[in-house]
Amino acid sequence: MQQKSKVIFSIFSEINGFLKVVDTPSGRELRSDNNITVSISEKHKYFYERYWGIYVKELKKLRPSLKRVLCFGLGGGSIQNELSKMYPGIEILTIEIDPLMNDIHKYYFSGNLHSNHKILNLDANVFLKQHQRFGDFEDYFDLIFLDVFSSMGLDEFSKVKNVFEESKKLLKPNGIFSMNMIVLEKSQFDESIKNLEILKQFYKDTKLVYTGSVLGIANLEVFSSDKINL
Repeated sequence: MQQKSKVIFSIFSEINGFLKVVDTPSGRELRSDNNITVSISEKHKYFYERYWGIYVKELKKLRPSLKRVLCFGLGGGSIQNELSKMYPGIEILTIEIDPLMNDIHKYYFSGNLHSNHKILNLDANVFLKQHQRFGDFEDYFDLIFLDVFSSMGLDEFSKVKNVFEESKKLLKPNGIFSMNMIVLEKSQFDESIKNLEILKQFYKDTKLVYTGSVLGIANLEVFSSDKINL
């Protein structure tokens, strides 16, 4: 008999709305109240066929070694978990505005297994503008990953150009700035292209990877650097 999906945890977040953790026949998923999959476990059957796994595989080709990573947005933390396994000794800092995500990551997506991953609960704008309060991060990170940039009218940042400009100050020379953008509709795709044109003002090289899933969700993965290929 085929195993049925089972909700093992649910909660209401004032920031993200209703969230639920679901064990499916294919693996664990974090879903929103409209049943959209927000994140999946790195142990999920289809992890490497969907955006999360495709992103980390592409990153590994571009940068065989990484030491320090800054992530904006946590979700289930599957990408952070996978980076911890792919790059032994890596240091990961995640900026996540919603503290409820910390416990979801810790208790339901193996976040407790990765002591090298630190989470700061604050607005991304605040961190970018006041990063000196939290550490000496100038020219510090090998990778900056932006995973809250949805192209769905849900941009958490005040001005796109400022995000690109401020984040580059934290990136090592020839480090990679990357982001995930959801492109389900033409308007979202058009918005993504507009933002990419702004991004190209700050980096010499940009590589795009288009990913779709069995659920029909399409993502545009962006990798930008002053030197993509080492």
